[in-house]
Formats: sequence, structure tokens, C-alpha cells
Amino acid sequence: MTAISENTGGVLEERQSIERAMALLLSVCGREAGKNALLDKLLTLQQKLTSNRFHLAVLGQMKRGKSSFVNALLGAEILPTGVLPVTAAITEIKYGARPAATITYTTGQSEAIPITKLADYITEAGNPGNKKQVGAVEVSYPSCLLQAGIVLIDTPGIGSTHTHNTRTTEGYLEKIDAAIVVLSMDPPITQAESEFLAHVKGDIPRFFFVLNKIDLATPAEIASISHFLLNELENRLQFKSPQLFPLSARQTLIAKQQSEDASSGNGMEDFEERLMEFVSKERDQVLVCSIALDVISIARAMRFAMAVGIRAQKMSLEALSSKEQTLNQLVVQAELELRELHVLLRQRTADILAQVEEHLKSHVESVIPEFRQSLKTFEAQHSSETGRRLGRDLEEFLAQMVDEAFYKWRAQEDLRIESDLHSLTHRFVAQANGILDRLQRAVSTLFEIPVEPFSIVMQPRRGEPSFLQGRSHFLFSRKVYSSTATFFVSSCRIPQG
Repeated sequence: MTAISENTGGVLEERQSIERAMALLLSVCGREAGKNALLDKLLTLQQKLTSNRFHLAVLGQMKRGKSSFVNALLGAEILPTGVLPVTAAITEIKYGARPAATITYTTGQSEAIPITKLADYITEAGNPGNKKQVGAVEVSYPSCLLQAGIVLIDTPGIGSTHTHNTRTTEGYLEKIDAAIVVLSMDPPITQAESEFLAHVKGDIPRFFFVLNKIDLATPAEIASISHFLLNELENRLQFKSPQLFPLSARQTLIAKQQSEDASSGNGMEDFEERLMEFVSKERDQVLVCSIALDVISIARAMRFAMAVGIRAQKMSLEALSSKEQTLNQLVVQAELELRELHVLLRQRTADILAQVEEHLKSHVESVIPEFRQSLKTFEAQHSSETGRRLGRDLEEFLAQMVDEAFYKWRAQEDLRIESDLHSLTHRFVAQANGILDRLQRAVSTLFEIPVEPFSIVMQPRRGEPSFLQGRSHFLFSRKVYSSTATFFVSSCRIPQG
């Protein structure tokens, strides 16, 4: 038996195991009251496994060329492109015998539209602030990639001025089986993208990285930026053996539309070859893994709910009501303590930022005499120059002076800020874990059943905005404790302590 066939057999066994687990959980949900949300999720997962549809999302910041990249993959201008950010609506692209589009509104109503009218619904220019209340968009298109069961998902830009775009993308994460992250040359990766990737990398089983717009750079620049990105992804963001594909979506689309060789030096051929290899050999395994994680989460929630139910059967209504009231008080108290901790954290962060401003002001004052002397020297050396040439030389001179004066200072200040934030993060984590531990022990004692231990685990890495990582854990913890249902469904996603 070949390695591929052995792997296929293993995936089949895993799939059958997941199917049996879901059937058992569905039978329990069918008998237990109050589990509609879990039942709906299980049915969705069962349909996903049966249909063999694989959700491949295209993620990235605004202006990275995500929609252009999707168009290049499909070989046609399906999605609108341009400089304006798209509206807060997810666009799913599935296989269809002919091009078509359907708009689903937040009211639940649906409307079929010509595919050429998509811009009127999924761009800020055509639908500012989503005034048309578009909830979702489904596009059908005849493509070999889509016919293989792939559902391409074009997400709103992350980290844009339209914050609802980032929220929409984050809210869709649980449906994503793999992601293509589109980066570009200008700049290669931003802080918002780094924070987003650090936040979601544990929720998505597989990532591919694309460096778009290489037609705007020289081979040397492409090589340098590729090396920088791989280092950032592997060492700072800790992606294991990340794959990066430099390419030009624009050139690829032009070549495909003109029936030319789409691989003519723009890198798309390498990516498409890797993607098809993934579809044929790895997709099923990743799909089963993605579904298994969700099934485990549901099973844990149901196990706790059943344990509470068994305990409740042995209690009087008065005792049960008393425990429910106590639990609500515990949750409210934990939320209050976390909010107070958040306020203190924001105040301390503001203090650090204020120190940066003071240090910058002091540094500027210290270099002003040197600047003045350098300007006098420049004036003497260029006394005969006038007009446009003098302006250009002066601009270049000032830029060089600023770089020289602030490069070393910025490096030193970055190290100081990193040290301060690192210390702040660890103090915050220790206090937050104290709150979580007290609530955990109280819940366990209240219901006289074990609660799986959990805590916030911080692993700061050099150069990483550890405070922001900690803040995301903090906000997540607050959401976890907003209700007992969310608490026990989500607790398994918190790193084990």
C-alpha cells in the first residue's frame, strides 16, 4: 500500500469515528431540553462533513489585493476591486454551472442579482456603512478548483478604518478550515496583521501565505522581503514551516484573460500547484481535524451540562434556585474584578505611552543644536543653488538628518518599551489568573463536580506586542464569563494551565 493510500485509509477511519461521535451527540441532544444551540451546530457540522465542502478563506488587510487574488485564481473579474474597502459582508464563492450571485439580507430575505452588480452591494462605495443591510453574499462560478469542493471566502479587510470589517472576519473564524493570507510589498506586514494572525492562528488548521504585487518590485527587493516575512512568520509569530508564495495577481489575471501562460514569471503557477496538491492529498485530513475540534468542544459542553443536570435531579427546586443565584453572583463578581483590572491596565499603558512622548521631547531638544549647525553647513555648501534643485537637495538632506538622529534612539526606545510591556503583561496575567482560579474553584464547589483547569498562558517573544496579546486574552476571558454557557463551551480553547 502506498503512503498516500495509507493516509487516505487513516482519514477514512477518523471520518467514521467523527460520524459516530456526532450521531451519539445528536441522539443525546434530541432527548435533552435546552440544547437547541448545540443541536444546530452539530447539524451544521454533520452537513459540512457529508457535503465534503472545504471553506478556504482569503484573509488580509485592506489594499493587499485579496479580491484581485481571488479573481486571478478563478481567471475572471468576478469580485469588484479598487481602493475602497469592501463592506462588512462575507462573500462565499462556490461551484456553479454558470455565473450567478445571491444576496441574503439581515432580514432573512434573499435576492438573485446579476454578478456584474456585486459592487452595488459589497463595497463601501456602492453600499456605504452597509445601509442595504447585506448579511451574506453567495457567488456561483464554474471553476475546477471550486468543483473539487472548495468554497472560497473573500473576507472584509482586517485592521481598516471600518472596524466592523475586522469584527465580521473574526466572527466567521469557526467556519474556516484553511486560510490564504494575502500580504504585499507595501509594507510587507503591519502590526494590525501581526496581531490578527497571532489571535487566529490557533483556530485555523492550515495557513498559506501569499506575497502579492511583486510586479511593483525588483528581484532583489522580492528576495529581501520574502526572507523578512518568513522570519517574521516563523520566529515571531511562530508558524511552523510557513510557505510563502511571491506572485502578481494582476499579471496572472491579465495573462489568463488573454489565454497566455499565466505562470510567466509572476509566481502564481507555484501557488496553484501547491494548492491543488493540498486539495488532492491533504484537504480531507484538515477538514476532519477542523470538524473534530468543534465536536470535542461541543462534547465538553454537553458533558458538563449533563453533570449539572444529574446533580440538579437530586436537588430541591429551592436548592437549585439558590445555586443558580449564587452562580450568577460569582460571574458578576468575576466580571467586575476583570473590568477593574482592565482599567488599571489601560492606565498603566497610558503611563508608558506618556513616557515615550517625554523621552521623544527630550531627545528632540538634545539634537536641535546639531540640526541648526548642520543646516548652516548645508546653506554654505549650496549657496549658489536655487529653485527646484535646492528644494530637492534640502529635502534629501533633512530626511537623512532625521534618520541619523532618530534611528538609534528609536531602537533603544523600542527595547525599553518592550521590557516595560513584558513586565506589565506578566503582572496582568498573574492577577487575571487569580480571578479565573477563584471562579473555577467556586463553580466546582458549588455544583460538587470537577471543572477542567484552565488559565491564561503567556509566552512573550522578542518583538511581539505582548501587551496586546495579553489584552486579547483578557477580553476573551471577559466574554467567556459573560454566561455559563459561553464559559463552558469556550474554556477548552484557553491554553491549559
